[in-house]
Amino acid sequence: MSLPTSYRDLTIMPIFTEKALVVACDTSAAIGQKEHDAVYIDPAITAAFCLRVPILEFICFGAKPLCIIDLIGNEYEPTGRQILSGIKGEMVKAGLGDLPINGSTEENMVTTATSIGITLIGEIPTDHALPRMEEECTLLQLGQPYITNEVVKNRDIIFSYDIVKKLKGEPAVVDLLPVGSKGIGYEAQLMTENSDFQVTFNEGVDTECSAGPATVLILAVKKNRVDELLEKYPELKQIGEFTRR
Repeated sequence: MSLPTSYRDLTIMPIFTEKALVVACDTSAAIGQKEHDAVYIDPAITAAFCLRVPILEFICFGAKPLCIIDLIGNEYEPTGRQILSGIKGEMVKAGLGDLPINGSTEENMVTTATSIGITLIGEIPTDHALPRMEEECTLLQLGQPYITNEVVKNRDIIFSYDIVKKLKGEPAVVDLLPVGSKGIGYEAQLMTENSDFQVTFNEGVDTECSAGPATVLILAVKKNRVDELLEKYPELKQIGEFTRR
């Protein structure tokens, strides 16, 4: 079965018989230290979390990053330089410190709000198997939903790339997805597409709350293996079930 050209938030483009390009992107605006920014924080932090989103999408999908493109809608000095510092720091955290970077800054116009767009380009084998739910699973959550200033205040406790990579390799995990502005409910529904299953949430779970720059990860876990996974990763919590329609 060939890979689709569009899968969740990813674009997939076959380039060779054995490999396809994978593209993911994210953007951030009005979060920085300029006059008309809505949230006042170091633009290096803005950039780091902007890059975090496509990196997590790649880890969850299983794609290998090849290069990063940054489009900065501000002058290089000082905003662009600060943004690049945040990007490079996040690359090191993700184990991607040697990845090439390309990009551009705005040197012709005076800007009064911070703006950045990041594109991550990578590759995947064309025989890569998409996650498919074939048995009833339990829905687990890693992390808490944070946005804007909450992200800054809690950035030291937001889950790391290392734990996501470990969870990706767990045989009990059927599927995993980062959660952003559309909330847990939207991402959990994506997990049920093209399957015979539906998702139901535990009472009190906020399914619509934004998780900002992917401060939450959700996992579909085989029901008969969920207890051992919860014991191994106490950071996880159960928030729902996938049952047959």
